[in-house]
Amino acid sequence: MNKYVLCVLLALGPAMIFCQQCPQDLNNNGVIDGGDLLELLSLYGQICNPALEFAPVISEIHYNPSFEQGPDSEWEFVEIYNPYTVTIDISGWYITDEVEAPFAEGTHIEPGRYVLITADIDSYAGELPYATQLVEFSSGTELSNNGGIIRLVNDDGVEIDRVQYSDFSEWPTEPDGDGPSLEWRGIGFDNSLPSSWLPSNSFGGSPGAPNSTWAD
Repeated sequence: MNKYVLCVLLALGPAMIFCQQCPQDLNNNGVIDGGDLLELLSLYGQICNPALEFAPVISEIHYNPSFEQGPDSEWEFVEIYNPYTVTIDISGWYITDEVEAPFAEGTHIEPGRYVLITADIDSYAGELPYATQLVEFSSGTELSNNGGIIRLVNDDGVEIDRVQYSDFSEWPTEPDGDGPSLEWRGIGFDNSLPSSWLPSNSFGGSPGAPNSTWAD
């Protein structure tokens, strides 16, 4: 019998079984004991998806720039943000539904940094804070001024984040052509909810930088 299987079978018995390099030794004390069972019980009900442990979040949407800023085809953007203290590899990930944008192999987001997915890279080139990466919408895709779905999907096809924004009901209306972008309120706010979004305090939003509303 495989020693790992033996460890699992005996772990529920009264004896404390020593298992070298046994993956069931969750507390890493070299023994499968009650501590491992307690640690497993503490995780009961959690979704077993390591892709969600450290994942960037859709943090800003500029779906209808004002006439003063310029045409939508130049200034629309979706921003994703890494709120963690570790670098996140998003090679092969992509933005889909309302707009399409794949992330190339070797794309990483450093802690506290951003990726700006925009209608026109040239509009924002040289205008963003250090280490902000630029990715262009795939040809023929654009953000709807009436609302739509934006999804972040990983390289295994797993949906990591989703925002279904709108310009009516509980959603702020100012981002619909009045100048502000739509900004996520930050850590602790579920970005799938309208109440978690505010119009930016900055004309044209805060691409590649902390959201202007985070200081409120």
